[in-house]
Amino acid sequence: MPLPPRPRAVVTGAGSGLGRALCEALARRRARVLVADIHAASAEETALRVTREGGEAHVQVCDVTDPAQVEALADAAERTLGGVDLLVNNAGVVSAGPVGTLSLAEWKRVLDINLWGVIHGCHVFVPRMRRQGSGHILNIASAAGLVYVPDLAAYNVSKAGVVALSETLHAELKPRGIGVTVACPSFFRTNIANAGRYADETLRTLAVQMTGTARIGPDVIARKLLKAVDARSLYSVPMADARWGWRMRRLFPSLFVRAIGVMDRHGRAWLLRRR
Repeated sequence: MPLPPRPRAVVTGAGSGLGRALCEALARRRARVLVADIHAASAEETALRVTREGGEAHVQVCDVTDPAQVEALADAAERTLGGVDLLVNNAGVVSAGPVGTLSLAEWKRVLDINLWGVIHGCHVFVPRMRRQGSGHILNIASAAGLVYVPDLAAYNVSKAGVVALSETLHAELKPRGIGVTVACPSFFRTNIANAGRYADETLRTLAVQMTGTARIGPDVIARKLLKAVDARSLYSVPMADARWGWRMRRLFPSLFVRAIGVMDRHGRAWLLRRR
């Protein structure tokens, strides 16, 4: 069953990028959106865009690493929306560096936001959806949760955890009429790379190049993800490169590992020639 008319939605990390694009796409459905972000000014800007697009917007500052703030977010959703038809666990960050070089503090930061932030959202909202008897959860993972590349161990681990959590939730909640979708896009235009933390400047430059030159923007991804939610699909892998990589990893794991090594060497050589 697709989302209802004028869906009630909660979106974390909604102050920019994919979170903002999802809010705008929901607004075009005349949704009532609780815009959540750790930065109040960014959330307010997204709320203005939601209103301009024909939706209803409310703002809640929320640090998803703090379970008490996520509880407060759920309370605000009950108070302002009267329930939630769609929860989007979107807040995320990126870090890159080899294992043993990337600091443990950075590992903890990535896992706290990317994985524990999603865990907190599901832990708090799932019981409310069970009582409500309906709802859908859209967890934003990444192609990095399906295919693993060098120097992104912390990010890979966090996103693989989101995939595993989503698959488990799907099995638990489907009999209750509650849907789960896990989104696994690859590179698209976003500022996440610019705001990332890196063990060296080569990794920063490579990440910024990959996202900055991508042909697809967050608005396209947002539309595809909401289409997957409407279809009650567990997996949404919107880019062909990610779909092929995922198939290759499952069918030919040894070949996939060799191919990743070759692509990594060639990618670095290409970058160094451009610098």
